[in-house]
Amino acid sequence: MRLTRRKFIASALIGICAAITANDSSFPEVKEVKVDLGFNMTMMVISDLHLHGWGWREDILHDLLVNTAKKADIALILGDSYDNSTPDPRLVKKMLQDIEIPKVGVLGNHEHWASNKIPLSEGVRVYEEAGVKLLTNKSAYFRGVRFGGVDWYEDEVGIGRAYLEDVGEVDVLLSHTPDIIGLSPKARLVVSGHTHGGQICIPLLGPIWTPSKYGNRFASGLFNVNGTYLYVNKGLGETILPIRFNCRRELTLIYI
Repeated sequence: MRLTRRKFIASALIGICAAITANDSSFPEVKEVKVDLGFNMTMMVISDLHLHGWGWREDILHDLLVNTAKKADIALILGDSYDNSTPDPRLVKKMLQDIEIPKVGVLGNHEHWASNKIPLSEGVRVYEEAGVKLLTNKSAYFRGVRFGGVDWYEDEVGIGRAYLEDVGEVDVLLSHTPDIIGLSPKARLVVSGHTHGGQICIPLLGPIWTPSKYGNRFASGLFNVNGTYLYVNKGLGETILPIRFNCRRELTLIYI
């Protein structure tokens, strides 16, 4: 049977729709990663929720977070839980408060950028009411592991270095952006988000754009940079375009 132009286009559209369905952002992938630091601890990584409302997708995500937390010892919240399109920052509390393990976190660029609409103090309060201990340029111990966190620093190298000085040497560093790795943090493992994994990825070619000074180099996954491990989470939400392609939402369990 001869393949006409119309049939070719129809087949291509079906293929694209199938790919979008298979990578539906409503259904996050639970990814498991091992970084052997000798602590016998499991961390659940939550990044880039970008909550823009509450519906059946958020119900699914909430249940996934609560159930996956049963396999972890601590939750790491990496920022951008809300943004300028969030109708009510209390959605963050609704999403996170039922996670029944200790939670530590940092802020991302969007919490800062949304401060004209949602004062930063209000956002911080919502995180705290959800049980999240924000590590804003400081560190804290949990079960013998020293966790540190750096605030968003707008790519200002001097500010980033000052934040790292405040944190000091840690085992696990939380940073919204993976670009912190370029400032040689004193950490055995850096855990980041921000990139959304590129959000829209072309098969064989990768992300069409990644918000990082390093381009697609640290778009997602595990890296070893001069002896420091870096894990970049793909995130659980979207910005700019409310779609993902070939880049599923990601919830991560990291075994250290």
